[in-house]
Amino acid sequence: MSLFKKWWDAANSKDRNKMAELMHDDYVFVRHATGEELGKDEMLDFMMTDVRDKTASSGRRLIYENDEIIVSHSILEGPTGRNAVILVRLVKDGKIIRVETGNTPLPAK
Repeated sequence: MSLFKKWWDAANSKDRNKMAELMHDDYVFVRHATGEELGKDEMLDFMMTDVRDKTASSGRRLIYENDEIIVSHSILEGPTGRNAVILVRLVKDGKIIRVETGNTPLPAK
C-alpha cells in the first residue's frame, strides 16, 4: 500500500498511533498563510481535534508519488471556507518528513 493511502486511511480514522508511525521524528508542517510551522506532536494534536469532522474533502487525487515526494490535490470545505488545496509531502526513510500546502480560495457552492 502506498504511503499516501496509508496516511489517508490513518487520518480519516483519526488513528493517532498509525499517523505517528508514518511521520518522521523530524516532521514539519508549514502553514504558508501564517508562516507557522508545526512539529510532529503539534500536528498530531491538531489532527485529533474536531477539524477533520468539520472539514469535507472532495475530488481527492494523487498527482505523483515516489520514495521522495507525494503530491496530492483536493477541494476542502470547512471552517475557513471552500479551498482548492495542493499538498506536497517530502519523504525520508519511508516516512513523511515535511508537508507544505498551496491553498486557493474558491467561491461557495
